[in-house]
Amino acid sequence: MLLWTMGKNRLLLYALLGIMAFGLFPKLEAQDAPGSADLILLIDGSESVGAANFPLVSDLAVQVIEGLAVGRDAIRVALVLYGADPEIKFYLNSYDNKENVLSAIRGLKYPGGIESNLGAALEEVVDSLLGQDAGGRAAEGVPQALVVISAGESTDDVNQGERALKQANVYTFGIAVGDSATAQLEAIATDKSFVLSAPDVRTVASMGDQILPYINGVTERTIVIQTDFPEALAVGKRDIIFLIDSSMGGTSINAVREFIKRFIDTMPIGPDQVQVGVTMFSTTPRSEINLNSYSSKESLSSALARIKPKPSVEVNIGAALDFVRTSMLRPESGSRIQDQVTQLVFLLTSKKSKDSVQQPVEALRQMGVLTLAAGSNAADGAELRQIAFDESGVFIRKDFRGLLRNPKEIIDHLSTLTGAVVTEGPTETGPFVDVTTVRTQKVVRDIVFLVDGSSYVGYNLQPVQDFITGVVNRLDVRPERVRIGLMQFAERQKNEFYLNTHNTKQDVLSAIAQLSLMGGRALNTGAALQYALANHFQPSAGSRRRQGIQQVLVLITGGPSQDEVKRIADRVAIEGVLTFAVGAGQVEESFLKTVAFVEDLAYYRKNFADLSSVVDEIMTPLITVVGETDTSITVTPGPSGGERDVAFLIDGSDDVRGDFPYIRDFISKVIEPLDIGFNKVRVSVVQHSENPSPSFYLNTYQTKDEVLRAVNGLTLTGGRSLNTGAALTFMKNTILSPAFGSRSGENVPQFLIVLTGGRSRDSVREPAVALKTDGVVPFGVGVKNADPKQIEAISHNPSFAFNVKEFSQLNTVQERLKNYVNLPDQELKVFLEKVELDAAQRDIVFILDGSDDTRDEFKQMCQFVQRVVDKLNIGLSGDRVSLVQYSREPRVHFYLNTHATKQEVLNSIETLQHQGGNPLNTGRALDYTKKNMFIASSGSRLLDGVPQILVLVTGGRSQDDVRAPAAALKLDQIVPFSIGNQNADVIQLQAISYTPGHTLTVPQFDDLQTIEQKLLSYVKIVPRQPRRIPPTATDAGKRDVVFLIDASDGTKEDFLGMQNFVQTLVQKLDVSPNKDRVSVVQYSDDAAFDFLLNTHSSSDDVINHVKRLIHKGGRLRLTGTALQYVKDNMFTAAAGSRYLEGVTQFLILLSSGRSNDDIRGPVKALKDIGVISLSIGTTNADTLELQIISHQPNYFFISEFENILDVQDNISALIKGLSYQRLPTMAPQVSESAKRDVAFLIDGSDDSKIGFEAIRNFIQRVVESLNVEDDLDRVAVVQYSRDPTANFYLSSYSTKKEVLNSIHSMRHKSGRPLNTGAALLFIKENIFTQSSGSRRHEGVPQILYLFSGGRSGDDVRIISQNLRENNIQVFTIGTRNADTLELQTMSSTPAYAFSVPDFTSINSIVQRVASVLTSGDEIPEQFPTPQGKNYNN
Repeated sequence: MLLWTMGKNRLLLYALLGIMAFGLFPKLEAQDAPGSADLILLIDGSESVGAANFPLVSDLAVQVIEGLAVGRDAIRVALVLYGADPEIKFYLNSYDNKENVLSAIRGLKYPGGIESNLGAALEEVVDSLLGQDAGGRAAEGVPQALVVISAGESTDDVNQGERALKQANVYTFGIAVGDSATAQLEAIATDKSFVLSAPDVRTVASMGDQILPYINGVTERTIVIQTDFPEALAVGKRDIIFLIDSSMGGTSINAVREFIKRFIDTMPIGPDQVQVGVTMFSTTPRSEINLNSYSSKESLSSALARIKPKPSVEVNIGAALDFVRTSMLRPESGSRIQDQVTQLVFLLTSKKSKDSVQQPVEALRQMGVLTLAAGSNAADGAELRQIAFDESGVFIRKDFRGLLRNPKEIIDHLSTLTGAVVTEGPTETGPFVDVTTVRTQKVVRDIVFLVDGSSYVGYNLQPVQDFITGVVNRLDVRPERVRIGLMQFAERQKNEFYLNTHNTKQDVLSAIAQLSLMGGRALNTGAALQYALANHFQPSAGSRRRQGIQQVLVLITGGPSQDEVKRIADRVAIEGVLTFAVGAGQVEESFLKTVAFVEDLAYYRKNFADLSSVVDEIMTPLITVVGETDTSITVTPGPSGGERDVAFLIDGSDDVRGDFPYIRDFISKVIEPLDIGFNKVRVSVVQHSENPSPSFYLNTYQTKDEVLRAVNGLTLTGGRSLNTGAALTFMKNTILSPAFGSRSGENVPQFLIVLTGGRSRDSVREPAVALKTDGVVPFGVGVKNADPKQIEAISHNPSFAFNVKEFSQLNTVQERLKNYVNLPDQELKVFLEKVELDAAQRDIVFILDGSDDTRDEFKQMCQFVQRVVDKLNIGLSGDRVSLVQYSREPRVHFYLNTHATKQEVLNSIETLQHQGGNPLNTGRALDYTKKNMFIASSGSRLLDGVPQILVLVTGGRSQDDVRAPAAALKLDQIVPFSIGNQNADVIQLQAISYTPGHTLTVPQFDDLQTIEQKLLSYVKIVPRQPRRIPPTATDAGKRDVVFLIDASDGTKEDFLGMQNFVQTLVQKLDVSPNKDRVSVVQYSDDAAFDFLLNTHSSSDDVINHVKRLIHKGGRLRLTGTALQYVKDNMFTAAAGSRYLEGVTQFLILLSSGRSNDDIRGPVKALKDIGVISLSIGTTNADTLELQIISHQPNYFFISEFENILDVQDNISALIKGLSYQRLPTMAPQVSESAKRDVAFLIDGSDDSKIGFEAIRNFIQRVVESLNVEDDLDRVAVVQYSRDPTANFYLSSYSTKKEVLNSIHSMRHKSGRPLNTGAALLFIKENIFTQSSGSRRHEGVPQILYLFSGGRSGDDVRIISQNLRENNIQVFTIGTRNADTLELQTMSSTPAYAFSVPDFTSINSIVQRVASVLTSGDEIPEQFPTPQGKNYNN
C-alpha cells in the first residue's frame, strides 16, 4: 500500500504496489476496470496548443477512452474545451456507449483563441457537470474524476476552481505540456504525483497508457480520497450514544457508519475510558449496540455493520430520545451516569420529527445529558437547536457525506465536552446541574465587518476570510450575545448579511466562507462608513444600540480611498460606534489610524498573508474597549455661492490636430468670465483618445491667469481612435473625486464639458448615467464626425447637447455654455430639475403604509409625497400619479387618470385620512396595485412604453409574503422603490425593490426630506420600454387543455406543487363536454396518460383525479418523446380532442430541466396541427429549449415548483385570451412591394467582435431606407454563435425610431463555435412565424440578411433549401474568413451572396444590397406551397 499525506487529506492507493512508483504501467484494457466512475476531460483549446497540434490532443483523448469500460452503469464521460470561455461538448449523460463518445471526440474542432482561462473552466465543471441533471452520480457514491490536458499557464485565477473541486471530492489529474503548465497543474491536482508532463505536444500522445491506471484506480476504488481524522486523543471518561435516523437512505447511512468507525479509531475505547452505543430509529427506536456491548475498537468497529437503512416516510425523534433515556442511559446497558461520567447523545437525522421533542429533551437535560444534533435534507433547524444542549452543538450538512470531509468540529465536541451530573436524590433547592462546555468570555456586542471588495484585495480574499473566521471563532455568536454583520465595498456598497440575519456561529461562518468579491478599481471608504452607519447600525438590521450594547465596526482594506473619510469616521465615532481599522497591501498605516476610533485600534501588515497574526492582537480590545468620545462635531458648511468645479474632456486624437487651436480657444472663452479661484471656480482639462490624459486637475491651479496660461500652452496628445466611455469613467472616478480637488462632498455643483470630433469606439451610455447619478451635470459638444446620438447620451438632457459641423463654429456654443455654468445656485437647481423632469413621461403609484403603527407619522408621509409631486411635470401627457393606502387591505385614493393637474393631485393628498388597521399585508398591496393600478383602464400607459414606477413607503414588517408579488411587478417591467423607517424590515424592502440600490431608509419619517433628491434622481433615469401589443381579451369558450408533467426522479419532491398548480388552474376553467376539456400526461423515460380529454365531464372530477395522481418516476427526461406522444395520442378525436371542430388546442408543459433527447421535430409537429404550447420550467430548465417549445418565444415561465402558483394568473390569462386560428393552406399572393418582413441574422461569435460596430451601422442604414410601420415594413434582429438569441422580433416594434434605438443599444453576443445551420433553423421556426409578427401567410415578402465571418460548424445545406422552399429571400454577406461556396449555398441565388475583406469594409456594398431590397430587382419567383402545408412552421 502506498500512502501520500496531503494536509487534511490522505490518499490511499491499494494494489498498485510498486508499479506506480516505477512508472511501469501495463496497458489496461476495458475489462480490467469493471467498476463505475464519472470522468470529465477538460482540454485546452487555446493557441497554447495550436491548430496543428490539436489533433494530437484529441488523439490522446481517444486513446484514453478506448482503454476504459464506458457505459451508463460503468464509466460515464463528459468533455469540455476551454479557451477564453469553457465550452461543454457533451455531458455525462449525453452518450451511453463508447462508440458514441469516441465519435464525438473525433469530431472535435479546434476553437483557438489567445486566452486560456482554466480557472473559469474548472468552475464550469463544478457548476455544470457534477450534478444529477448532467449525469453525475456522486449522490450514489460513484467517484468523480477530472483529467485536465493543458499546454500553458492559465490566463485567469484558478484558486476558486481548485477549491471547489476539492470540496466536491473530485479526483483531479493533469497532463501538462511544458514547465509552466506542469507547475500550475500540480497545484490543482489532488496530488502532485497525479500530473504527467510532456516536453511538447508531439510527445503527448504517449501519455494515454500512463494516465489509464490512475483512472482505473479510481474506478476500482484502489485510489481513495480519505479525510484525516485526528490521532488518538487523550480523552476523559465519557459515554457516547449515536442516535441514528435509519430512514435516511443507504448513501447517508454508509457515511454515518464510516464516520463513527473513524471516530472510534481516534478514541481510547474501554470500560474505564470511552464507551460507545448506537440506537437506530424511524417511527420506533431499537438498540443496536449498548454502551457495555464491546470493550475494544476492533469488536466495536465490526459491530457497526449492523447499522443499516430502513425506509420510512416519518420519524419520531421524541420517542427515540425517550428510549435513549429510559433504556440506554441505565447501568444495565453500560451507562456510568451514577458515577458522574459525562453522558453525550449525538442525534443524526434527515427529517423533522412527527412527534414532539420538547419533553424528552427537557428530561435528558434534567439528567445532565449533553445532547448534540446533526441534520441534513429535510431536517428542521429550529428543532435541532431545541434538542441540542447549546447552539454550538447543532451541525447542518447538505448531506452526511460532509461528516467525512469536515469532522473536526464534531469530534472536538464529542471529545472535550464535560458535565457534572445531578444525583438522583433531591435536595432542598431541587436538582443541580453544572454543565461545563467550551468556555468563552461573556461578551455582548454588535460587530459589523466592512470588507474591501475591490481589486486591491483581489486574490487575497482567502487571508481576509481566514482573519474574519479567526475572530468569529473566538466569539460567542448568538442573538443574546455577539451578533455579526458583514458588508463589502469598492466604489459602491454591497450588503452580505445583517446583524439579525444569522443566529448561530455556524451560519455566520458558512456565510463568510461563501463571500466572493464584488470587484472594482477604486474605493469610496467614506461612503462605505456612512452606509454602514445608516444601514447596519439600525434596529431594523439587528442593532442593539438603543439598549446600550457596544457597536463595533471592523474595517478591512487594502487600498487608499478616493473620497473624504476623516469627517465620516468622526461621525461614526460620535454615534458611539467603535471602529477598528485593519489593512494590508497598498493602504497606508496613517490612513488606518485616521479611520480607527483611536490610533491604537489600527493594525497594519505589509502582506495579506500576515493578517492571521492580527487575530490574537485584536481580540482583547475587540471585546473590552468601550467607545466614549467627546469629539465635537464639525459641520462642513455648504457653498456660499458661486463655487463651481468645471472639468473639460476634450478630443485629443490625431483627427483634430489641425483644429486643436479652435479647441484651446473654445476652453478659454468658456472659462474667461468665470470667477476662478481655489475657493470659487476650479477648472480641470483632460484630453482623450484611446486613453484619457490629464493636462491639469481641479486643484492644480489657484488663479485664472494660471489656468489660462495652462490652456494656451496645451499641446495635442495624439491617438488613432476615441474611447470616450472609458474617459467618462476616468472623469468620474479620478478627476471629479476629492483626491483631485472635487468638492462634490461640499455640495459644490459639478460640471463636465465633453468636446469630441469623432465617434467613440466604446459605449458612452453607462458611464454617462453613472456620472449623472452622482450629480454631475455633463454637456456634450459634437463636431464634424461626432455621433449626435452619443453626444445626446452623454449630456445631462437633450437641451445640453450641441452639434456643429466645423470647429470654427464653436463660438455659437460657448455663449450658451457660459450662461449655464454661471447660473446662480438656486436658479441652476430649479432649472435642472425642470429640464430633467419635463423631459419624460412617467406613471408613478405611491403606496403608503396606513396601519396603526404609522398613525403619528402619516402626515409626514403625505407631505413627502406632496413635495415629490411638486417637482414632477403632472399632466395627462406628462407625469401621472396615483395613490394607494393599505394595512390589512389596500384602498385606492385616486387613479393615474383621476387628476389632470398638479394642483388637483396636491389637493387630494392634502385631504387624505389615515386608514388604520392591522396586520400589515404589503404583499397583498403590491399584488393589488399591479392588477388594478398598472392597467390601461386606470390610466397606465404601460402598453405605450411609459416608465411604470411604484414608490412604497412603509413603517413595519409585512405579515404576508412580498417576494412573489415583487417578482411579478419586476417581470412586468414595473420598477419598485422601497422607503422604510427604522421599524421596517430592510431585507423585505430590498426584496421588493427593483434592485437593492432602489431601497432608501430613514431613521424616522420626519427625515424623509433627506432622501427626496435621491429618489427623484433615480426616478428620472428609469428608461422607457418598447411598446407592447395589447393582450387579446377574447375568450374562445371552448378549449382542449393537455398538461404534460415532468415526472422523472428529480421531481418527486416537487410533484405535490405540480398537482396543486393543475388543480388551481382547472378551477378557473369551465370543464364540461361542450366547454373545456382537460387531460394529464406524465413522462420520464417514456410518456403515459393519467386520463384523456374525454374521461371527465366536470371540474370536480378532474380535480379529484389529479389529487390521486401517483408520481411516475424514471431516470431520464425525454421531453421530445413525450411531446411526440402527446401529438400522436392526445390531440386526436379518439382521445377527445376537438381539433377537427376548430376548438383551440393547448399544451401546458411543466419541466424541471433540459431534455435528454431532441425536441425540435415533435415541437414542429405540434405547431403544424395548430397546438398552442405554453411551458413552465424551474431555474434548472434550459430557457432556449422552453422558448423553442412554446407557441411564441415569450410564452414560457420560470418558477420553482413550490412557488408555481405565482405564474398561474399569467397562464390562465393566456389560455382565456388566445383564440387560435388555423392558417390558410393556399399559396400566398405576392403583395405590394411596400410591405416587407426583414430579419437580420448577425454573426455574434468572438471572431466578429471587431467588426460588430460596422455591422450595426450597416443595419441602421438599411433600416433607414425602410418604411417601418405595423402595416408596412417590419424588422427583426437575431445574433448567433453556438446558439441563436433574438434581440427583437418582427412584432416587437412598430416605428422606425424604436427599431433604430434598439439596434443602437445592441451589444455583441460573443461565444464559440459558429453554428449557422442552427441559427437559420431558429430564424425559420421562431422569426418567420405568424406568432412572432411574420405576415408570410398574407403574401408579404420574407427577407433575411445573414452576416457571417467564418465557416459554419454545422450543416447549412438542408435548412437553406428549406428556406428557399418557404419563399424566404436570403442575402448573405461574408468576410474573407467565410466559405464562399457556403455563402452561395445559403443565399437564395448566388447573386445574393456578397463578400468583403472584413466587416469594417461593409459600407462599400450598402448601396448594392439596399437597391435589391428597395427596388425588388432580381427577386426570383416564389415557390408554390404544397397543399395542406401550414405556414406557421
